[in-house]
Amino acid sequence: MDQALRSTVLKIDFDGEQTVWCPVGDFFGSGFGLNPYRSWQMRVLEDGSMICNWVMPFEKSCELSVENLSDKPVHLDLAEVRWGPWKWDERSMHFNALWRQYSHVKVAARQGQDMNYATITGRGKLVGDSLALFNCAPAWWGEGDEKIFVDGEAFPSTFGTGTEDYYGYSFGGSSVFYEGPFHAQPEPAASHNESGRGTNLRVRALDAIPFAKSLKFDMELWHWQNTYMHFSPTTFFYARPGARSNVKPSPEDA
Repeated sequence: MDQALRSTVLKIDFDGEQTVWCPVGDFFGSGFGLNPYRSWQMRVLEDGSMICNWVMPFEKSCELSVENLSDKPVHLDLAEVRWGPWKWDERSMHFNALWRQYSHVKVAARQGQDMNYATITGRGKLVGDSLALFNCAPAWWGEGDEKIFVDGEAFPSTFGTGTEDYYGYSFGGSSVFYEGPFHAQPEPAASHNESGRGTNLRVRALDAIPFAKSLKFDMELWHWQNTYMHFSPTTFFYARPGARSNVKPSPEDA
C-alpha cells in the first residue's frame, strides 16, 4: 500500500494544460502511507477513501487520469467527481499541485539550507502545501524557517520562525497525531527527537498569498545532527492559464 500511494500518480489537465502531477498519497496529504485525518480541503478515511474539496475551475475542458508507475497492479475505486457550472472570466484560475522529491539530502548539523518547494511565474494565489519526509537521525529536523518571496522581492515578505511553527505545533514538534481545519500531522513518527517518517499539512484558507508576477517558496532545512534527509513537498496554488514553474513531472522519483 505504501509504495502504491507514491507510485500511483494523479494527473489533471485543464483547458489543454497539465497543472497537476502528484503521487496520490502526497496529493491527499497522507504522505508515505495510509494515514487517516481530516482538514478543511482534504480527508483520508479509515476505509481508504481519499476526499479532496478543492474547487477546480476550467473554461472548456478537464481531463483527469491516474497512472501506475510501478510493475505491480493497483486497484482504484473512483467513487465520485462533482462538477457544476462556472462562469469563466479574467479572474478565473486553474488549480495546480506540484510535487517534488529531494532524495538523500546531506544535512550538516545547525547549518540550514533552503529547500525550494516551488518557484512560479504568472499571476496566482498560494493556498497550501504538504510535506512528507524521512528523518534518518534521532534528532529534531524542523528548526528551519519558511521564506516566501512575492513578485521578485529581494527579501521575503513571509519569513517564519521554524518549520515546526509553520505546520502548527511549535517547540521541537509533537510526537502525536493531530488534525485541524488548516494544519494536520497525519503521520507523526518523525516528530520531536525520533527518526522515521513524518507528514505535515497546511491549508491556507484565510491566509492565502496572492501574487501578480511570481512567487518563490523556500523552506529552510535545519537539523540538530549531521545526517541525511528525504524531503518531499507538494505545493497547492491557483494560477491564470500560462503560468509556469520550475517543478516538472518526475516519474523516476515516484
